[in-house]
Amino acid sequence: MCGRCKSCQMLTRHTHPDYSVIIPDDILKLDHARQVKSFLSTSPNTAAHKVAVLADCHKLTVEAANSLLKVLEEPPPASICILTADSVDNVLSTLVSRSQVYNLAPLPHAMVMDVLRDRGVSSDQAQILAGLSAGVLGRALAMLEDEEFWTQRRHFSQSIRELFAGAQDPILLAERWCESPERSLDLAETWLRDMLLLQTTPDYVPVNNDERESIEACIGRCPKDKTMILLEECLLARRRLRARCNSRLVFDSLLLKMWEV
Repeated sequence: MCGRCKSCQMLTRHTHPDYSVIIPDDILKLDHARQVKSFLSTSPNTAAHKVAVLADCHKLTVEAANSLLKVLEEPPPASICILTADSVDNVLSTLVSRSQVYNLAPLPHAMVMDVLRDRGVSSDQAQILAGLSAGVLGRALAMLEDEEFWTQRRHFSQSIRELFAGAQDPILLAERWCESPERSLDLAETWLRDMLLLQTTPDYVPVNNDERESIEACIGRCPKDKTMILLEECLLARRRLRARCNSRLVFDSLLLKMWEV
């Protein structure tokens, strides 16, 4: 992008008539697929192509994914449909077989931190956001723009320390984690990874370095082998959520295992 032409200016203002982005809060439903098909069915207005971006297509319901097959098999003239996902393995195989797959490598940690610092983020906060983003700049920027992120993280840090200490009801906490399932799992995995690396790697600097005292308190109640098991349980919980399992039951199971340490 040159940032100066009319098209770039419309893209910056999110007003370009030939560019559409759909980012789901939770799952991608049939209505989202219909929006993509409807948008691509008309001719471009000012650009050479119409471009529709469907983010996080690993969250597509089977019904919505099947609805997209036709537009992928026989795309309308002058149209481009871009699907993004965290992994090709989590996308319906019929969609993958009708798409050109590009595997994007995570950005280096230092590069994500540099971009965040250029936006006025402090080094400490940039360290946290870069670590939680796992090299995905868009994820780091989304957390930066989320006004509730730091409050959620503070509540998470307090509650997980209390959980390991046996002072937090795992069932009540599971209900709160269900309100933001992906965010809760991201925070939990990063926290547990910090615990494991502090237990195994000399001079490791945690992603959650500002909460190091709380992390070390959790380590005092959770040996290394148990930390590894809990990390595997987080991965299993994520797979279950993507398989549309009941999120409350998923978090009940996960937090009861943490509480039992």
